[in-house]
Formats: sequence, structure tokens, C-alpha cells
Amino acid sequence: METLEQQFNSRVSAFLSRTGMKPTALGMKAVGDPSLMRRIDLGRSPSLRTADRVLAFIDGYDPDAGGARNRAHRRGRRRSSSGTERTGGTRAKREQPMERDTSKPVRILRSPEVEARTGLSRSTIYRWRVAGRFPPPVVMGGRTVGWIESDVDAWIRERAVDSRGGGTAVARRPPGGRTRR
Repeated sequence: METLEQQFNSRVSAFLSRTGMKPTALGMKAVGDPSLMRRIDLGRSPSLRTADRVLAFIDGYDPDAGGARNRAHRRGRRRSSSGTERTGGTRAKREQPMERDTSKPVRILRSPEVEARTGLSRSTIYRWRVAGRFPPPVVMGGRTVGWIESDVDAWIRERAVDSRGGGTAVARRPPGGRTRR
């Protein structure tokens, strides 16, 4: 008799071979994490919630509709007019692109590492923090601050989704800073 994990793996493998979808695309469309299938292949078991979300995506998959039968499986970056996602209502908990991994210890990143990971300067990080565009730092004592690694990683993933058409377009000025007439 197969374990639940073996059943999950066989259903995912059958789905991938039947549809020709790449594992990274399945992870991204189902739970918003392109590396999910790679971690499963390396022997890491998904949480029950993640496995349920993947199986729900597989059950609702319709290749003619862009991959999902109903809106519950679509992973767009649209914000609702009710603001549920921002207030932490139950809908926000269901639609998070990836759940936090509680098995890993929390890691604090200092400024140089955050700068290296994001490609932003220190002044830009603080300016964006004040504007609400970057996660807040954790005060570790005195004038020492750091950022929670998972917050920075989530921010990076969010920027990647936005830059690939999932967010709103931002008008950009041409080089030189002046608009053409």
C-alpha cells in the first residue's frame, strides 16, 4: 500500500507527463513557488496544505483556460476592492503565494547582505522602508538592526512576479530624466 507521499508524487508525475508542463511551472501556478518540485525531488515532504493546493490545482486544471477551471486556482496579483488581503482576513491566508517554513530557524540578515541580495543601496532600502515599499527591519539593540531572511526573500519573489506582468505597470521616464515633446 502506498503512503500519502507516494500517492502525491505519483499523481504529480502523471500530471506532468500527461500535460507536458514543466515542474517549475506547476509549482509557480499551484502555490507560487517555482522551486517546490525541486525540493520535493530532493526528498523534502510538502506540508499538507501545500500538497492540498497542488492537488486542487491538478484537479481543476484546464489547458484551454490557461491552467485553471475557476478563479480560486488563479494566482494573479490583483487586489480586491475590499482590502481583505491587506487586513489579514481569512482570504489573505488562503491566497498567500507560499507558506512560511516553520522547520527552519529564523535568520537575521544585516545590511550588507540585504544590499547584496536585493541589489539596492543602503539609502534606497531605508527610503523604501519609510515609504512602505520594503519590509521593516528588526531592532536587535542599540543602533543594530537586521531583516528577517524570509521577509526579504518574500519581497524579492513579489518583485519578480510584479516584473513579469503580475503587477501594475509603472510609467518610466526616458534616459536623461526629461519627457520628450
